[in-house]
Amino acid sequence: MSQRTVDVHCHWYPKDYLDYLVSRGASNPLHCVHDGGTHYRLWHNGVCVAHIDRAGHYDLEARVRDLDAAGLDTQLLSVTIPGPESLERDKGIYWAKRLNDELAEAASKYPGRFYQMASLPYQDPDEACKELERCKKMGAVGVQLFSNFNGEPVYLEKFHGVYEIANKYEMPLLVHPAVPLTASVMDKMRLPYQLWGYTLDTSMAVLSLIFQGVLAKFPKMTLVHGHLGGMVPYFVRRLQDSYKGYAKEWGVELSESPDITYKTRVFPDTTSFYLPAMKCCLEWVGPGQMMIGTDYAHRVGDPEGAIKAVKELSQQFGLKEGEVDLILGKNAERAFKLPAKKGAAATKS
Repeated sequence: MSQRTVDVHCHWYPKDYLDYLVSRGASNPLHCVHDGGTHYRLWHNGVCVAHIDRAGHYDLEARVRDLDAAGLDTQLLSVTIPGPESLERDKGIYWAKRLNDELAEAASKYPGRFYQMASLPYQDPDEACKELERCKKMGAVGVQLFSNFNGEPVYLEKFHGVYEIANKYEMPLLVHPAVPLTASVMDKMRLPYQLWGYTLDTSMAVLSLIFQGVLAKFPKMTLVHGHLGGMVPYFVRRLQDSYKGYAKEWGVELSESPDITYKTRVFPDTTSFYLPAMKCCLEWVGPGQMMIGTDYAHRVGDPEGAIKAVKELSQQFGLKEGEVDLILGKNAERAFKLPAKKGAAATKS
């Protein structure tokens, strides 16, 4: 039987959450506007941070039809920006629990098709830890981690409780953009956050977790870096030289160069679909460190082209069938400890 395809970077907004964001009204800095039909726009501080065009972004039946057409077998569902961590504390805690209940229900309704990524109220780290423990009991296989938490760096010790739990259960964390720390700069330059703001923010988040010793502190903690590793795979020499030349002045002392840690503990997903960039990433980290991501159902995503892009990449790179299978799903199956696909024959790892 052919390798199961596993999409590790995809999003789902339960309809009641969208309705709640719409009810907040345009005067609220964080709100949603329903333009009619299946189209919604999500706003944060006067900037449109996400569009919804497809019904599958909130309707699971429509989503399944899209996945069947695209040849995608399994998705790890996460709630993207603006998630509950962006809300006021009490509302964030309430909606994190409610969203996780719905994510777990989706996984139960479509076993093997969908799995839950825990959505956490990071504005209260203690509550985030409690909710992650609850999510694990409900069957969550990973954690949605944002590139910053309402402007706070992700490496701060106050968030280490979440990482300790993820490390204990070996639950990978998907590093996804939040409203970037460089938002004011992007605003000044009149550039969409989706251009560079998001990819720079996730790159800073991942590297800060490495430079500040968080990954060293939690040796079983792994990351999935959205959008083809942000900017990291394309500045490898700069990464090496910055650590070698300036780590001492920044008080950074690690047991290995950050580029080595990245190559062994971080999985870039394929959400780019631009073959020259994909080749650059693959040449550096290798097929054992990449996973399919579609960014379903955002406008920058391409669920229909995701598998095709991997196959074209494999042809240009001369990958063997087993190496292609790693990217298509085997890496994700292992990292997220997914149960075997129903009816699949056992294979040696």
